[in-house]
This record gives sequence, C-alpha cells and structure tokens, in this order.
Amino acid sequence: MLVQGVSAESARRFFSLDADLPAITRGFDVDPVIHGALERYRGLRVIRQDPWECTAAFILSACNNIPRLTRMIETLSGPAAFPRPEAVAAMSERSLRSCGLGYRAPYLKAVAQAVASGRADLERWRDLEDEGLRQSLLTLPGVGEKVAECVLLFGYGRGSAFPVDVWIERAMRQWYFRRRKVNHLKIREFARKHFGPHCGWAQQYLYCFARLQGRHS
Repeated sequence: MLVQGVSAESARRFFSLDADLPAITRGFDVDPVIHGALERYRGLRVIRQDPWECTAAFILSACNNIPRLTRMIETLSGPAAFPRPEAVAAMSERSLRSCGLGYRAPYLKAVAQAVASGRADLERWRDLEDEGLRQSLLTLPGVGEKVAECVLLFGYGRGSAFPVDVWIERAMRQWYFRRRKVNHLKIREFARKHFGPHCGWAQQYLYCFARLQGRHS
C-alpha cells in the first residue's frame, strides 16, 4: 500500500505508469518547439481520473482559478473522498452554492442526477469510440467543447483529445500559427494531424512549457 486506501496498482494506473512513455513521446517529437518542451519536462505523464470526478472537477473549473477550485472541491468533499454522484444529486442547490460553487451548482447537480439515475452511464461510455464519447459528453449540462476534451483525455485516457484553454490557444497561435487568429476547432484539427494519436500528451508538455517556462532561470 502507498497510502491508506490506495493500492500500488491504482497509483500505477492513475499516473499512467503502465504507458510506454518513450514510445508515446517519440511519436509527437516532430518539431523544435515540442522537442524543447519534452527536454524541459522529461517524464511528464497524463493522469487518469475517475470519469465522474473528472467531469465534476472540470465543470467546476469553468471561469475559475486553481486556488479557488481547490477550495471548492475540498469544501464539497469534506474530510472524505470526493462525493459520489448519488450524494451530490441528493444535495440541494442551496447546499452546493454554500460550498462556493456559485452558478456552477445547478450544472453539477444536473450531471450528478443524470449519472446517478443511469441516464448518463459514464462507465459504459468507455466502450464508445472517441467521437461518440465526445458527443455523449456534450449532452451533459455544463459540458462544452473544452470540458469534453479534458474529460476525454484525463477521465477516459483518449490521447486524441486536445483541450484548448487560453494558455494553449495563445501558445499555439504564437508557435504554430504565426499569431494568426484561429478558433479552437482549427487548433485541435491541426494538433491531431501534426502530433498524431497522442496529441493530448503533447498538449500537456506544451501547456507546461507555455505556463512555466518564464519561471525557469
């Protein structure tokens, strides 16, 4: 056991330690920019979260920052683990708002109700192809293109997903589009062609490169 209630196998899966990282990164080491990111953040892996927890967390991340999001999740969870969908579905919207969720409360409650009732069977959705899974996620309240891509990547391990937030949009425009205005769809289409089937892993290296490179001496 690593920590209470967490097995070595669970940790191995969560941190994608069973993935062949050298083979994955060789597949998208295709230009000087991504090569620099790979050199800087060698060993970086994509985590695999529980689909429900991942979906909930990214719904709460909308128009949010990390410290505030962390407080929300800690307040919602209390001393225990993140609440299961049945528990969230049973909470009142007022109770959810008291956890600091704000306008996100009704979205989280609606998704919890859909999952708890079986209308949205997140486990069975594992069997869907990438596009079918993406479209299924987009039917959930509060789930737009960015959140769907994040859940595809971090909740279901779909390497073809390429989440585009403000940092990635800015970085991709600077490094690959010569500062031209491009929409998120164009960026994702380019990434899938340019980086290949593990473009989501490339996204993580580029994200760290964009956000943290200025902090290195």
